[in-house]
Amino acid sequence: MRIFYWFVKALAWPTVRVYLRFRRHGIDGVPARGACIVVANHASYLDAICLGSACPRRLRFLISHDIYSLLRLRWFYFMMGAIPLRTAGSDTRALRAALEVLKAGGAVGIFPEGQRMKDGALGEGKLGVAFLASRSGAPVVPAAIVGAHKAMPVGAAIPRPHRVRVFFGRPIPFRSGGERARKEELMDFANTLMATIASMVEAAGGPKRPQEIEETLAGKGS
Repeated sequence: MRIFYWFVKALAWPTVRVYLRFRRHGIDGVPARGACIVVANHASYLDAICLGSACPRRLRFLISHDIYSLLRLRWFYFMMGAIPLRTAGSDTRALRAALEVLKAGGAVGIFPEGQRMKDGALGEGKLGVAFLASRSGAPVVPAAIVGAHKAMPVGAAIPRPHRVRVFFGRPIPFRSGGERARKEELMDFANTLMATIASMVEAAGGPKRPQEIEETLAGKGS
């Protein structure tokens, strides 16, 4: 499976470099070894390809169980080491599988919004990333994918040649100490991550976060 992953990446890298004028920035923010969680905004089917191509490490992606279960693609996701996640409620089986990857010193890739955002702007992050960070102690690397939603927006069947860039930020630890985190702490951490990614997307010229989401999160924090 490892060989298959790097074989696919070797094919994808020159393709996205030429067709999407793909560039990556800040890869020194990704730890060279040891457990880490890489999180990014999600607005296109290209996101996993772009994030996986940009990241210097093998990423075990958490993906929607419905997508993973598609008969024509299940073999591919299995060989890529993807972890199917049921988005309704809390999928403890998927979270345990991700924790095992982190325990072994691997890297997990997650799109914390849980779905593609049609307009390219960020939504609210779910608590799964914060839960994994709190239980594993793994640092979380925020990443901003800019341009993928224009290259292949929701509803498009074929990507068009639009410039795509991926920016990695500095790792963010949950906190020191191994005590169980309270739900409020998990929510605060999830909001901090999404705010960081939103700032990175805006700084790179991507769409701004909707004001109503900012107001909602501000209300939750008060």
